[in-house]
Amino acid sequence: MRAWTVAPREAWTATRAGVVGRRTRCDGWVDARARTRAVERRTRARAHGSRAGARMIVGALDEGRGTGSVTRALGRDTRDGESDGADARLAVAPGSIVESDSLSTDLRERTLKAIEKANYRATAGDVSSISGASAYDTQRALNALAADTRATLEVSSVGDLTYVFPRSSRGILASKSFKMKWEPFLNGTKGVLSYLFRVAFGTSLVASVMIVYTAIFALMASSKSGDRDRDDRRSFGGPRFYISPFDLFWYWDPYYYRRRRLNREMNFFEAVFSFVFGDGDPNIDFEKMRWELVGRAIRKNKGVMTAEQLAPYLDTAGYEDESFVLPALTRFEGTPEVNSVTGSIIYRFPNMESTAGTTSTRSRGESDALAQEERWVFSKAEAAQRFQAGLLGVANLVGVIILANMINDPQIMYRGRDYIELARAFSGLLPGLMTYAVLFFIVPLLRYLRNQGKNKAIDARNNARLLAARRIAQPEPRLAAKLAAASSSSSQRVVGKAVYTSEEGRGDDFELSDFDRRLRERN
Repeated sequence: MRAWTVAPREAWTATRAGVVGRRTRCDGWVDARARTRAVERRTRARAHGSRAGARMIVGALDEGRGTGSVTRALGRDTRDGESDGADARLAVAPGSIVESDSLSTDLRERTLKAIEKANYRATAGDVSSISGASAYDTQRALNALAADTRATLEVSSVGDLTYVFPRSSRGILASKSFKMKWEPFLNGTKGVLSYLFRVAFGTSLVASVMIVYTAIFALMASSKSGDRDRDDRRSFGGPRFYISPFDLFWYWDPYYYRRRRLNREMNFFEAVFSFVFGDGDPNIDFEKMRWELVGRAIRKNKGVMTAEQLAPYLDTAGYEDESFVLPALTRFEGTPEVNSVTGSIIYRFPNMESTAGTTSTRSRGESDALAQEERWVFSKAEAAQRFQAGLLGVANLVGVIILANMINDPQIMYRGRDYIELARAFSGLLPGLMTYAVLFFIVPLLRYLRNQGKNKAIDARNNARLLAARRIAQPEPRLAAKLAAASSSSSQRVVGKAVYTSEEGRGDDFELSDFDRRLRERN
């Protein structure tokens, strides 16, 4: 049996420095935005194309970010030297924390889609430009996904870092993440509950009308003095509502609801809800779409843009200078510069100046689209459905007013006993019925007035973006010179051949993990 000599951990680490390098201790989440950039610049300057320097870059990135995500993606442990396990092929051991679970669903999905569009090989700038997520959020998401999917990291001769993900990344994440397994079920449940709420509101209108007119005719029948013949009471006239059981079955079927939604159609109960409350914000995804367009435009212009080029995507109304570009600079970590030729201000986005060069042509061409908001509409229900909902609402309101007059009749004391008992029974329902009938028209009216104000502001912003796009399409001589100067200032580079990859360091890491395991067993 081979004997193992137990030595102090610090001494052992020092003697093995040539194989495994310096250990990194990560005891908490460290904000990486400033620290990582400083470490990257320092290590790139020291490395300058050498193989040892490339390894230094990967280690420095781990130290600067402080999350442990990149290190685990490389197969290394960053928490006080504790091994992930004897099997060096496991990125995340069973039962351990799944890094991507800390990401929001929206950020994770946007990052994954961007990785897929980049053919699973991309820089952080590539992913940020495609997804529209901020540079910081993109870096955080890439680190987490790299840790969970066992992605490979490549370092170029100038220190550019490229993420190479396996094509089965979604399957790997789904097999590890309990959150991803339950998300489809939770999303489906939300859809069903939303549908049931809409249908319930529409059903309540029909129920209110039936209750109101049933009460009216019951009171009318009981007011006939001396007439006890129930046949007359059963033969009262008035509106009748026929609801087929088969219709109710289809209305409450969630799959039917989804099929109708795909065809942009609504059943009557949904139309009632739409008449009162509308159909939600039509621009709920506008911000996401806007930043995707901005990212693609920056990538298309090789990381350097002018304020005029950003204007078709941002909100320029109300600004007399170029301060409207600040949200884009903050999101994508851009910096202003003064062009030495024209003296104009240009904006450089360093994260977008390096690319893996695998982004599809289609996604780049989409940057020419214009960021336009949609106007708010009163209801997406058909005109006939809106008319029916309004007519039924009027019938309900008129019926409630008639019922209130009958219950509050000053001569009710001269009525029969049955009439008085029914009036007392229905008087408890009257406040709720009256509130429902009034709000059924007050809410749509207020919503209509609010939509008018919103649409006016939307039209102003859309017109400003359209004018900005026309200025770029047909620039005046001064603007053309500014655009040419910005284009000549760009220095986008395609990441070259990797001088070091994380795959090369995994063999030594396995020896380290194996030694740690034996050391713990002996102790």
